[in-house]
Amino acid sequence: MPASEHSTLVADCASGAGPRKLRDLVAVNFGNALEWFDWTIYTIFAPYFAVQFFPSEDRAAALLATLAIFAVGFVTRPIGGLVFGLYADRVGRKASLTLAMLVTAGGSIVIALAPTFDSVGILASIILLVARLAQGMAHGGEMGTSITYLVERAPRHRRALYGSTSWVSVVIGTMIATLAGLALTSNLDRAEIEAWGWRIPFALGGLLGVYGLYLRRKLTETESFEKGRRAKTRSGIEPLLRNWRGIAVVFGLSAGGSIMFYTWLIYSPTFAQIGRGLDARSAFTASLVAQCIFLVAIPLVGWLADRYGRRLFVALFGVGFILLTLHLDGRIDDSFGGLLSAMTIALVLLACLFGVNTAVWSEVFPTGVRATGVAGPLSLATAIFGGTAPYVNTYLSQQGHHGWFLYYLMAVSGITLLTAILMPETRDLDLDRPDTGRLS
Repeated sequence: MPASEHSTLVADCASGAGPRKLRDLVAVNFGNALEWFDWTIYTIFAPYFAVQFFPSEDRAAALLATLAIFAVGFVTRPIGGLVFGLYADRVGRKASLTLAMLVTAGGSIVIALAPTFDSVGILASIILLVARLAQGMAHGGEMGTSITYLVERAPRHRRALYGSTSWVSVVIGTMIATLAGLALTSNLDRAEIEAWGWRIPFALGGLLGVYGLYLRRKLTETESFEKGRRAKTRSGIEPLLRNWRGIAVVFGLSAGGSIMFYTWLIYSPTFAQIGRGLDARSAFTASLVAQCIFLVAIPLVGWLADRYGRRLFVALFGVGFILLTLHLDGRIDDSFGGLLSAMTIALVLLACLFGVNTAVWSEVFPTGVRATGVAGPLSLATAIFGGTAPYVNTYLSQQGHHGWFLYYLMAVSGITLLTAILMPETRDLDLDRPDTGRLS
């Protein structure tokens, strides 16, 4: 994070709610980073552990099956978004975040200790599937509730900046996962990683999750939720559906954001290896450098959006990917520089959306349905577009139709661009407006 943004957050905490607010922000983002570490290591190490959970005679089929389970894990995300979101709106943000951390950490420990296909047959595949389904539910609720918490804890004129720290923690989690991949591929040969090395990051994620659980149990509930509870604001499905415009905005922004996130941040290093022949060390190193730039760009956009509004940056994201997707894909080859340049440009464009989307998602809903309103459409769009991206990319590439996937990316970017054109500017909307308030 740029020094100016970091000092701004610290000053806000010192002059506002004091060190307690800073500890709460760290606790939420620490847990969020761990959730994304657990989520990301699955795609990074999928080419290595695929043969441990599926028949090893056909490695391509084993990888596709493993990526299919990655996609299936997203099926439960909308369910988790709804369940955890309703729980957060009725019981509290703190309780929902704590439960999500518990389930995610437990899932990682199960995967780390899971038996192999050679030892127990199809049961190994089932164990992997169940663990991913549980993590998918928790992840669906985690993202929406953590975003809601961060924005509700922010000063009114810095909601985009505070909300953007959620994505900063996401990037930190993916960077740590990438470092784990770099460390293991640098110190172990492929046979060792396939045999047992892939279990190390899953075990680490599960153990660190215990500490994240400890931090989350000490969170302070948000003032917006407490106000809503005292005012007995309505929560549930019926009040949520009355805010259908907010649902449409969250879904539209999430469609483009999720597919580009999973294509460029999560899967592109793996694609560069299996699709373009880049060695693992160069792929992971290029990814880390690009992620460092992304880490700076996100809060910078958030800071600018608090001054100049949200819609401009959403539009920049949509236009940028429509115009540049084919060019960026063409840059990826078997060289370090090719992947680095493609990822850097793509992640800067992605930062235009991620610096503002958390604030917009929270601003388009009243308090009584905010966590559900954010988590539900976000999880649904991510399941449809983001969770399937690695599988669709790999499948079409193996069929000789990789170009189809690129046009698909451009079409989904168009959905987000259309959302930017149709949505109102949300910077000045009141977070604590009455439960009957609607986005107009």
